[in-house]
Amino acid sequence: MKPQRIILLLLCAIAVLVALIWPSLPLASETNRLATLAGSGSGFDSVPLSLTSADIKFLNGAKADIRHVKLHSGGSLVLTVIDGSENRHAVHDPSYCLAGGGWQIAEKKRISMRSGEATWMKLVKGEATSEAIWFFDDEKSQFTSPLAYWARTSARRMTLGRSGSEPLLITLRALPGEAMNWEEVREQVLPAMGFK
Repeated sequence: MKPQRIILLLLCAIAVLVALIWPSLPLASETNRLATLAGSGSGFDSVPLSLTSADIKFLNGAKADIRHVKLHSGGSLVLTVIDGSENRHAVHDPSYCLAGGGWQIAEKKRISMRSGEATWMKLVKGEATSEAIWFFDDEKSQFTSPLAYWARTSARRMTLGRSGSEPLLITLRALPGEAMNWEEVREQVLPAMGFK
């Protein structure tokens, strides 16, 4: 057998071993950010909501926290936070889930956050209307690109967790028919919960 062929076979064997072993190596430990979310603060109170069996099946190992948040100034919303550390396939643009739930996106635009951006949407379902915002949060900034999410989570896995925190997906949806002061949510509620 030629030396080039032996070297090529050896490199292929090493690549297969790395591909099999690397995913089983533990990631650097980090704080469970879902456990550190504030349940109440200046201007709001929240109540945890239970995950349905469909939610648990969809998450397939990913962790999630769903809460009913009531603002003291008026208005209620549902907050969903997903940590895809154990299954990043459960994390995607929430527009797909909202559309799957029968909501049509009537309007969509980028809005500024304290450390980045979010996507705001006006939703319509029959006669009902609602609004929602969503973004990814990596403890330093907020962003809306699913491609950037995949790049950051891939880098995190390649570096065994040393490249930074796992970005969380945050979705806030106003209850149907309720007006929402998104400025108050962005400037007061989200920072009080731990999203800077």
